[in-house]
Amino acid sequence: MLIDIVFNDAFARSLKYYYEQREIERQVISLPLFLGLGDIAQVNLLETRKTLLRIRNTHEPSGNSGALYQMIVTGAADLQAAAAAGESLRIWWTDLPDDLCGFIWLCEELKGFKAPISMVHVPLTLTQGNTLYQLDSISDLTPPDFDNHHIFRLETQLTRETRLAYSNQWRALKRDNTPVRVVLNGHLLSQPIDFYDRFLLANLSRRQAVEIDEAISNTISFGPSGVPDWWYRHRIDYLVSNKVLAFQEGHRDRVGFV
Repeated sequence: MLIDIVFNDAFARSLKYYYEQREIERQVISLPLFLGLGDIAQVNLLETRKTLLRIRNTHEPSGNSGALYQMIVTGAADLQAAAAAGESLRIWWTDLPDDLCGFIWLCEELKGFKAPISMVHVPLTLTQGNTLYQLDSISDLTPPDFDNHHIFRLETQLTRETRLAYSNQWRALKRDNTPVRVVLNGHLLSQPIDFYDRFLLANLSRRQAVEIDEAISNTISFGPSGVPDWWYRHRIDYLVSNKVLAFQEGHRDRVGFV
Protein backbone atom coordinates (compact mmCIF):
# COMPACT_ATOMS: atom_id res chain seq x y z
CA MET A 1 0.00 0.00 0.00
CA LEU A 2 1.26 3.46 -0.90
CA ILE A 3 1.98 5.63 2.14
CA ASP A 4 1.79 9.43 1.97
CA ILE A 5 4.03 11.53 4.22
CA VAL A 6 3.11 15.16 4.88
CA PHE A 7 4.44 17.88 7.19
CA ASN A 8 1.18 19.72 7.85
CA ASP A 9 -1.57 18.16 9.96
CA ALA A 10 -4.42 20.17 8.41
CA PHE A 11 -3.28 19.05 4.96
CA ALA A 12 -3.12 15.46 6.22
CA ARG A 13 -6.78 15.68 7.20
CA SER A 14 -7.74 17.03 3.76
CA LEU A 15 -5.81 14.25 2.03
CA LYS A 16 -7.42 11.57 4.21
CA TYR A 17 -10.87 13.00 3.50
CA TYR A 18 -10.17 12.96 -0.25
CA TYR A 19 -9.26 9.27 -0.06
CA GLU A 20 -12.22 8.38 2.13
CA GLN A 21 -14.68 10.05 -0.24
CA ARG A 22 -13.31 7.98 -3.11
CA GLU A 23 -12.84 4.77 -1.09
CA ILE A 24 -9.11 4.76 -1.80
CA GLU A 25 -7.02 2.80 0.68
CA ARG A 26 -4.06 4.92 1.73
CA GLN A 27 -2.11 5.54 4.91
CA VAL A 28 -1.24 9.18 5.57
CA ILE A 29 1.58 9.87 8.03
CA SER A 30 1.56 13.40 9.41
CA LEU A 31 4.84 14.82 10.72
CA PRO A 32 4.20 18.50 11.64
CA LEU A 33 7.77 19.08 12.82
CA PHE A 34 7.94 22.86 12.17
CA LEU A 35 11.53 22.42 11.02
CA GLY A 36 11.69 25.99 9.76
CA LEU A 37 12.05 27.00 13.40
CA GLY A 38 14.10 26.03 16.42
CA ASP A 39 17.02 23.76 17.27
CA ILE A 40 17.77 20.97 14.79
CA ALA A 41 21.31 20.05 15.87
CA GLN A 42 20.58 17.45 18.55
CA VAL A 43 21.01 13.74 17.82
CA ASN A 44 17.36 13.12 18.67
CA LEU A 45 15.61 15.61 16.39
CA LEU A 46 12.14 14.71 17.65
CA GLU A 47 13.19 15.61 21.19
CA THR A 48 14.08 19.13 20.03
CA ARG A 49 10.49 19.59 18.86
CA LYS A 50 9.15 19.39 22.41
CA THR A 51 10.25 22.94 23.24
CA LEU A 52 8.75 24.32 20.04
CA LEU A 53 5.48 22.46 20.59
CA ARG A 54 5.25 23.87 24.11
CA ILE A 55 5.66 27.38 22.69
CA ARG A 56 2.91 26.62 20.19
CA ASN A 57 0.66 25.24 22.91
CA THR A 58 1.10 28.42 24.99
CA HIS A 59 -0.46 30.48 22.23
CA GLU A 60 -2.98 27.94 20.95
CA PRO A 61 -5.03 26.94 24.01
CA SER A 62 -6.95 24.33 22.03
CA GLY A 63 -3.69 22.61 21.14
CA ASN A 64 -2.19 19.69 23.00
CA SER A 65 1.58 19.58 22.65
CA GLY A 66 1.83 16.18 24.33
CA ALA A 67 -0.68 14.56 22.00
CA LEU A 68 0.89 16.20 18.94
CA TYR A 69 4.36 15.08 19.98
CA GLN A 70 3.14 11.52 20.48
CA MET A 71 1.53 11.58 17.05
CA ILE A 72 4.86 12.67 15.56
CA VAL A 73 6.78 9.94 17.40
CA THR A 74 4.28 7.30 16.30
CA GLY A 75 4.30 8.59 12.73
CA ALA A 76 8.11 8.58 12.58
CA ALA A 77 8.19 4.99 13.88
CA ASP A 78 5.57 3.91 11.32
CA LEU A 79 7.59 5.57 8.59
CA GLN A 80 10.80 3.80 9.57
CA ALA A 81 9.00 0.45 9.69
CA ALA A 82 7.39 1.04 6.29
CA ALA A 83 10.69 2.05 4.70
CA ALA A 84 12.44 -0.99 6.17
CA ALA A 85 9.66 -3.23 4.82
CA GLY A 86 10.07 -1.77 1.34
CA GLU A 87 6.66 -0.08 1.25
CA SER A 88 6.07 2.57 -1.41
CA LEU A 89 6.39 6.09 0.03
CA ARG A 90 5.24 9.42 -1.35
CA ILE A 91 6.40 12.73 0.17
CA TRP A 92 4.37 15.93 -0.18
CA TRP A 93 6.14 19.29 0.11
CA THR A 94 6.22 22.91 -1.01
CA ASP A 95 8.90 25.61 -1.07
CA LEU A 96 7.75 26.96 2.31
CA PRO A 97 10.36 26.50 5.07
CA ASP A 98 8.57 23.86 7.18
CA ASP A 99 7.79 21.70 4.15
CA LEU A 100 11.16 22.14 2.46
CA CYS A 101 13.10 21.47 5.67
CA GLY A 102 10.89 18.46 6.36
CA PHE A 103 11.54 17.16 2.87
CA ILE A 104 15.33 17.44 3.00
CA TRP A 105 15.38 15.99 6.54
CA LEU A 106 13.40 13.02 5.25
CA CYS A 107 15.83 12.62 2.35
CA GLU A 108 18.55 12.25 5.00
CA GLU A 109 16.46 9.76 6.99
CA LEU A 110 15.59 7.64 3.95
CA LYS A 111 18.87 7.82 2.03
CA GLY A 112 19.87 4.27 2.97
CA PHE A 113 16.55 2.58 2.20
CA LYS A 114 15.71 0.81 -1.04
CA ALA A 115 11.96 1.37 -0.76
CA PRO A 116 10.37 2.99 -3.85
CA ILE A 117 9.96 6.69 -3.03
CA SER A 118 8.20 9.42 -4.96
CA MET A 119 7.39 13.04 -4.22
CA VAL A 120 4.73 15.62 -4.97
CA HIS A 121 6.28 19.08 -5.07
CA VAL A 122 3.23 21.36 -4.86
CA PRO A 123 3.75 24.81 -6.42
CA LEU A 124 2.64 27.81 -4.39
CA THR A 125 0.96 29.32 -7.46
CA LEU A 126 -1.75 27.38 -9.28
CA THR A 127 -3.92 28.29 -12.26
CA GLN A 128 -7.37 27.24 -13.38
CA GLY A 129 -8.61 28.80 -16.59
CA ASN A 130 -7.68 32.47 -16.37
CA THR A 131 -7.64 32.49 -12.57
CA LEU A 132 -4.47 32.52 -10.46
CA TYR A 133 -4.41 30.92 -7.01
CA GLN A 134 -1.69 31.71 -4.47
CA LEU A 135 -1.14 29.22 -1.63
CA ASP A 136 0.04 30.53 1.74
CA SER A 137 0.24 26.95 3.03
CA ILE A 138 -0.15 23.48 1.59
CA SER A 139 -3.19 23.24 3.86
CA ASP A 140 -4.91 25.78 1.57
CA LEU A 141 -5.50 22.87 -0.82
CA THR A 142 -9.03 21.56 -0.35
CA PRO A 143 -10.13 18.06 -1.43
CA PRO A 144 -11.70 19.36 -4.70
CA ASP A 145 -8.41 21.11 -5.53
CA PHE A 146 -6.63 17.78 -5.96
CA ASP A 147 -8.69 17.09 -9.08
CA ASN A 148 -9.31 20.68 -10.21
CA HIS A 149 -5.58 21.39 -10.33
CA HIS A 150 -4.48 17.85 -11.27
CA ILE A 151 -2.23 17.71 -8.21
CA PHE A 152 -1.51 13.98 -8.42
CA ARG A 153 0.00 14.48 -11.87
CA LEU A 154 2.84 16.34 -10.16
CA GLU A 155 4.18 13.10 -8.67
CA THR A 156 7.75 12.23 -9.71
CA GLN A 157 10.18 9.57 -8.61
CA LEU A 158 12.70 10.50 -5.93
CA THR A 159 15.90 8.72 -6.87
CA ARG A 160 18.59 7.69 -4.41
CA GLU A 161 20.99 10.20 -5.98
CA THR A 162 18.49 13.02 -5.47
CA ARG A 163 17.91 11.97 -1.86
CA LEU A 164 21.66 12.07 -1.25
CA ALA A 165 21.91 15.57 -2.74
CA TYR A 166 19.14 16.91 -0.50
CA SER A 167 20.51 15.08 2.54
CA ASN A 168 23.76 17.03 2.12
CA GLN A 169 21.74 20.24 2.33
CA TRP A 170 20.08 19.03 5.53
CA ARG A 171 23.43 18.24 7.15
CA ALA A 172 24.70 21.73 6.29
CA LEU A 173 21.62 23.30 7.91
CA LYS A 174 22.05 21.09 10.95
CA ARG A 175 25.68 22.14 11.39
CA ASP A 176 24.70 25.79 11.17
CA ASN A 177 21.67 25.41 13.46
CA THR A 178 20.72 29.09 13.34
CA PRO A 179 17.19 29.02 14.82
CA VAL A 180 15.17 30.27 11.82
CA ARG A 181 15.24 28.86 8.31
CA VAL A 182 13.74 30.83 5.43
CA VAL A 183 13.46 30.60 1.66
CA LEU A 184 14.81 33.72 -0.06
CA ASN A 185 14.94 33.94 -3.86
CA GLY A 186 14.59 30.18 -4.03
CA HIS A 187 17.41 29.48 -1.58
CA LEU A 188 16.97 27.86 1.83
CA LEU A 189 18.95 29.98 4.29
CA SER A 190 19.58 30.10 8.04
CA GLN A 191 18.65 33.34 9.79
CA PRO A 192 18.75 34.71 13.37
CA ILE A 193 15.79 34.20 15.66
CA ASP A 194 14.52 37.76 15.16
CA PHE A 195 14.32 37.47 11.36
CA TYR A 196 10.51 37.68 11.18
CA ASP A 197 10.28 40.49 13.76
CA ARG A 198 10.74 43.17 11.09
CA PHE A 199 7.52 42.12 9.34
CA LEU A 200 5.60 42.20 12.61
CA LEU A 201 7.01 45.58 13.68
CA ALA A 202 6.09 47.05 10.29
CA ASN A 203 2.44 46.47 11.19
CA LEU A 204 2.61 48.38 14.48
CA SER A 205 2.09 52.11 14.91
CA ARG A 206 4.34 54.55 16.77
CA ARG A 207 1.32 56.76 17.44
CA GLN A 208 -0.97 54.30 19.19
CA ALA A 209 -1.17 50.70 20.31
CA VAL A 210 -2.59 48.18 17.84
CA GLU A 211 -4.73 45.13 18.57
CA ILE A 212 -2.46 42.10 18.65
CA ASP A 213 -4.84 39.99 16.54
CA GLU A 214 -4.98 42.72 13.89
CA ALA A 215 -1.19 43.17 13.82
CA ILE A 216 -0.59 39.45 13.41
CA SER A 217 -3.34 39.07 10.81
CA ASN A 218 -1.82 41.87 8.72
CA THR A 219 1.67 40.44 9.12
CA ILE A 220 0.54 37.02 7.92
CA SER A 221 -1.45 38.55 5.04
CA PHE A 222 1.30 40.85 3.76
CA GLY A 223 4.47 39.23 5.13
CA PRO A 224 6.26 35.98 4.30
CA SER A 225 4.12 32.90 3.78
CA GLY A 226 4.40 29.88 6.04
CA VAL A 227 5.00 31.63 9.38
CA PRO A 228 2.55 30.38 12.01
CA ASP A 229 0.40 32.76 14.05
CA TRP A 230 1.78 31.38 17.31
CA TRP A 231 5.36 32.25 16.35
CA TYR A 232 4.46 35.93 16.08
CA ARG A 233 2.66 35.75 19.44
CA HIS A 234 5.77 34.19 20.95
CA ARG A 235 7.94 36.97 19.53
CA ILE A 236 5.56 39.64 20.86
CA ASP A 237 5.93 38.13 24.34
CA TYR A 238 9.70 38.28 23.97
CA LEU A 239 9.71 41.88 22.72
CA VAL A 240 7.39 42.97 25.54
CA SER A 241 9.58 41.27 28.15
CA ASN A 242 12.61 43.08 26.72
CA LYS A 243 10.77 46.42 26.74
CA VAL A 244 10.88 46.85 22.98
CA LEU A 245 7.08 46.78 22.95
CA ALA A 246 4.49 47.81 25.53
CA PHE A 247 1.51 45.57 26.27
CA GLN A 248 -1.98 46.93 26.98
CA GLU A 249 -4.39 44.40 28.44
CA GLY A 250 -8.07 44.76 27.60
CA HIS A 251 -11.06 43.21 25.88
CA ARG A 252 -8.78 43.01 22.89
CA ASP A 253 -5.15 43.09 23.94
CA ARG A 254 -3.01 45.70 22.26
CA VAL A 255 0.68 46.26 21.75
CA GLY A 256 2.74 49.27 20.72
CA PHE A 257 6.24 50.66 20.76
CA VAL A 258 7.66 51.75 24.11
